[in-house]
Amino acid sequence: MATRGEALSSEGDENIEQSQGDRGTHADRPKCTIVHLDLGIGGAEHLIVLAALAMQGRDSTSERADSRGQQKAEENGSRADDGYDVEVITTRHDRNRCFPATVDGRLKVFEYGHFLPRSIFGKAVAFCSLLRMLWLVLVIFVTGRWRRNVIINDQVAAVNPLLSFFCEKLVFYAHFPDLLLVQRTPHSPGFFAALKKLYRVVMDGIEEATTGKCDLLLFNSRFTEQTFRRTFPSLRFPPHTVLYPPVDTAGADAFRRRFSRDACIASLKALPEFKNFDFSVPFVFSLNRYEKKKDLPLAIHAVAHARRHDAAGAPLNLVMAGGFCSQLPENGEVFADLLRLARMQSELDVLWPAAASEQGSSGASEITERTQVLFLKNISEETRQSLMALALCLVYTPFEEHFGMVPLEANALGCPVVASNSGGPRESILHGKTRKGVAAARSSLALHSEMRP
Repeated sequence: MATRGEALSSEGDENIEQSQGDRGTHADRPKCTIVHLDLGIGGAEHLIVLAALAMQGRDSTSERADSRGQQKAEENGSRADDGYDVEVITTRHDRNRCFPATVDGRLKVFEYGHFLPRSIFGKAVAFCSLLRMLWLVLVIFVTGRWRRNVIINDQVAAVNPLLSFFCEKLVFYAHFPDLLLVQRTPHSPGFFAALKKLYRVVMDGIEEATTGKCDLLLFNSRFTEQTFRRTFPSLRFPPHTVLYPPVDTAGADAFRRRFSRDACIASLKALPEFKNFDFSVPFVFSLNRYEKKKDLPLAIHAVAHARRHDAAGAPLNLVMAGGFCSQLPENGEVFADLLRLARMQSELDVLWPAAASEQGSSGASEITERTQVLFLKNISEETRQSLMALALCLVYTPFEEHFGMVPLEANALGCPVVASNSGGPRESILHGKTRKGVAAARSSLALHSEMRP
């Protein structure tokens, strides 16, 4: 499921429809349906997009191949019509907050059940996720998608037994036990407390009983596999293996060929968000969804710590970007807390459009000699790549992250990574190798466990 290095498509000016026709009829190709709950812009969604493109034999970076890519593909003996006829079905697909391949014609994406809630007054998220996935199962039945060659179910194991009726082979991609992602509260007496406990017992039992009900069980890291074994000791494992999320190295190489450092800066300065940001000062980059489990305050504390304890007094800025959905209360709460924390640090100037009116002439109004902290939401792929290419390093703050695609994307663009020494990232970030040079560039920027607030 790793992405292919070069594009396989028709020549020059032919459009997407013609290119699809050149690959052969859909009836001649094995069919694959990928079932995913919310197709947004997170790491799990990036995995789905890259995997789907690879399975159907498309390049992940563009619809058309250059002559070198076409020649290389032919040398490798790969053909576009060797791939699957792939479709992705989901309950959420916001065309303004998604990866380009899901809207530019490279992938077939179908949205069903947008009306179903993500939660009930902020509660029962797992139950609502189950209902939404059951809706997708019903859609598969009603629309006649009965005998797919392969169905790939991502994240929600509860529907595995039902999906297996509609395919020859069912693949389940396990990210992390939902049992461990739930924020537990101390037990308290009373009817509602007992009801909540019963609810979790049922949902946890369903997860343990259905995770192994597939033909192939995939884990995103060895850390995740070991966690599943510890969490569900009675789980009977079907054939299984670790499949690391793919990284678009071809796209990264193409970006680095097209964009010099000056070109990256020019493209970013053209955006209003970067109007007052000083690119002459080195900056570190943090990229994660605005969620509590991502431990984002650590990036702010680390940069503030670096400014206080760097004897040379060298300037250092911070860019914090991440996926943000206004319909998720947690995103808003985390973002507000980060703004508040940054403003409390005497060394930092906050650059955020909404903060300009609150700060009057200070903060975002002009470039100062103090550390700038720039907050961004839902940045484009080009902005993301430009920031990684320019950053002194990427700070990856989650503790015991399942795997983490962002560090690999940064490395592919030549950006060193500093991360928490825990979880899945330990399998991809090799100390002194993939992070070589960061300590010399900024010895005072260290993310150790003792720095955690």
